[in-house]
Amino acid sequence: MEKLRGEISRMVDGTPIPEQKLQETVQDALIKARNKEKKPFYFPKHRVIATIASIFVLAFGLLLLSNDLELASGENPNTTSIMYQQSDDGLKRMVTEGRSQRIDQEVVDQGIKVRLEEGYMDNHQLAISYEVHPEKENEILFNEWFIDFELLVDGKSHPSLFQISQRDVLDTGGVIHFNQVKDIEPNAEISLHINKVNDVEGDWFFQFHLDKEMEFLVSSDFEAKQDALGNSMMIGNVELSPSTLKLIAYTKLKVEEPESGYTDFNYRVIGMGKEGHMYLLDNYSSGGNTPKVGKVNRFNDVLEIPRGVNVYSYQIIPYITTFQGEEFIHEHYISFKRNEHHVPFAEGEIVGSHSEFKVESIKHKEDATIITYTTDQTIPVFPYIVNKEKDEYINAVSFQYDGDNKVIVTYPKVDIDKDTHFMLDDATYQVFPELETRIDLK
Repeated sequence: MEKLRGEISRMVDGTPIPEQKLQETVQDALIKARNKEKKPFYFPKHRVIATIASIFVLAFGLLLLSNDLELASGENPNTTSIMYQQSDDGLKRMVTEGRSQRIDQEVVDQGIKVRLEEGYMDNHQLAISYEVHPEKENEILFNEWFIDFELLVDGKSHPSLFQISQRDVLDTGGVIHFNQVKDIEPNAEISLHINKVNDVEGDWFFQFHLDKEMEFLVSSDFEAKQDALGNSMMIGNVELSPSTLKLIAYTKLKVEEPESGYTDFNYRVIGMGKEGHMYLLDNYSSGGNTPKVGKVNRFNDVLEIPRGVNVYSYQIIPYITTFQGEEFIHEHYISFKRNEHHVPFAEGEIVGSHSEFKVESIKHKEDATIITYTTDQTIPVFPYIVNKEKDEYINAVSFQYDGDNKVIVTYPKVDIDKDTHFMLDDATYQVFPELETRIDLK
């Protein structure tokens, strides 16, 4: 599996939860912990997030019940569905809340069966899950599947992508996404016409209706932030649908020159819950080139943030990361292996060589592991819990500050053995606290 991304969002210790409701939530809100991002081991210098050689991340957890989460009462979500398994955290939540809809149509032509499983539509996206199978086993096998199609709305062709490609379709199925959907009416008749599967031309035609989630909040009224050094950030064109928060960030930064290492510009997106609870939604590497040290850098980035947690306030945090490690020159690219700092999974340990976290306490709940750290670090980047024998890198999912330098961090439930330990990248951070921007949409 490649590029499995995700962050799990859940309440921290101290929230009373009725046992019966907790058990329902276990079944109802497994939203964000299925497909965690691979932890990069090597990456090209032009994009930190591109993986050259990596190990799998496995993180299982659930969303604990809180007033910030509005789970559909009584739903029994199908977390084994293609839509759930192959989607981001926002669509996962739509499935668990019963807001996706079954299509369950299949067409066989030219010896190939195409089946549409379910769909979801709001003002940000239309998503349709599908699977492809040859009628006769092993009759048509490809390493990668190319599917040509046309989307029609009320019989008229709709501007959209006309081809997708995906590996492992036979094993996993896939999800087709359409983004230009604001003009689609809630009662529209939707048709998907597939006319080619790889080199096989045929006629796979589907017609159906989908209820459209109409919540759509738009705002551009955010103050531009600037510090005394001339660094600045402005957030504009914010759009919120049930599944996605989309915004544009215009950022201008002067990057300090590191003594060594690889430098990358990032945004950390935090979902702001109640009573100081904060959810680690996503971390974005800028789509631009590597920051130029000692010079003013301008970044214009479109961030699409899956809403795995139903909150309406967010904190956007810009920062520069400098990783220490070893550079490797390949024929067509340069990669970089990060140095990592590892310590045993135990109380009293100090994690990190630059940004240090002292492990004050470890608590295990039925479905969560709660770690209390003492740290002076201001960027919410926390240690991983790692078991390389099991190929596990487990990310923090939420946190809450407790005093000036103490932070309570929630992870998915960790199964401990002798190979479990803490890990933190060997990295330093350039922070811009005066540029941090809070978005309140409700």
